[in-house]
Amino acid sequence: MTIRRILFPVDFSERSRAIAPFVLSMAQRHKAAVVLMNVIQPPPPLYGGMDTVYPESFDYTENSNVLRQELDKFGATELPKIEVSCVVDIGDPASLIVDYAHANGIDLIAIPTHGYGAFRRALLGSVTAKILHDAKVPVWTSAHAPEASHRAHPQPRHILVAIDPDKDARQTLDAALAIARESGASLDIVSAVTEGVIAPGMADRDLEDLLIAGTKELLAKLQFEAGSNVGVIVKIGGPANAVRDAAIAKRADLVVAGRGSVHGILGRLRANSYAIIRESPCPVLSV
Repeated sequence: MTIRRILFPVDFSERSRAIAPFVLSMAQRHKAAVVLMNVIQPPPPLYGGMDTVYPESFDYTENSNVLRQELDKFGATELPKIEVSCVVDIGDPASLIVDYAHANGIDLIAIPTHGYGAFRRALLGSVTAKILHDAKVPVWTSAHAPEASHRAHPQPRHILVAIDPDKDARQTLDAALAIARESGASLDIVSAVTEGVIAPGMADRDLEDLLIAGTKELLAKLQFEAGSNVGVIVKIGGPANAVRDAAIAKRADLVVAGRGSVHGILGRLRANSYAIIRESPCPVLSV
């Protein structure tokens, strides 16, 4: 992966500070610049159908200047020796973050799944979901749990790539292989025979074994085409649970997951990618 510019929305919460070492590590490895962004979310309109009414005391210029100064301090403290620029805007957070990324050559968006600080509304789960749905660039998300994951390290040591053996799998595998090479990390593939195909405990064991063997055969073909030879984990059950269990067992620092079908209409991968992020004990890079 080529990463020259990273967009890092910051709400000054502990969650933002917790992921700063990960952003710093990625920026250092790729010699990338980082854009810190804070979005002022306007108050809702007083009545439906009316334009948003701002309090008379609200001064966007004054507030944006204060926030820009805070972003400068955040960058100096959390991202030393990295090229950092700061942006403050007002409006819908998800739309502005995605629009900025698309218009300014951003290669990666890095966001916590939740924010808990004074500006926590700017990075709630629904905003993260909208960014994942709309962004055409890779999105790195932190572990969803309220506390920082004790397993994850800013420099990945073990990576899981979550794929189905379908048309989008090669792109996801290639991205994971590139990250593993540049970070010196080990890599495993994890896949699931989903509950939509077979329900755990409801089918003959021989049929489960057959489905697992068939999936492994497809993944072996995919690996041959990609020129890789990494470990493969195939489980019966939902993708999110399979990835979570494998990440815990392997003490993974990063999960790489595809979301190519996110832009389709109610694609299966979209639901799975959100669930994987929600359940993962370590950060997830959605490509």
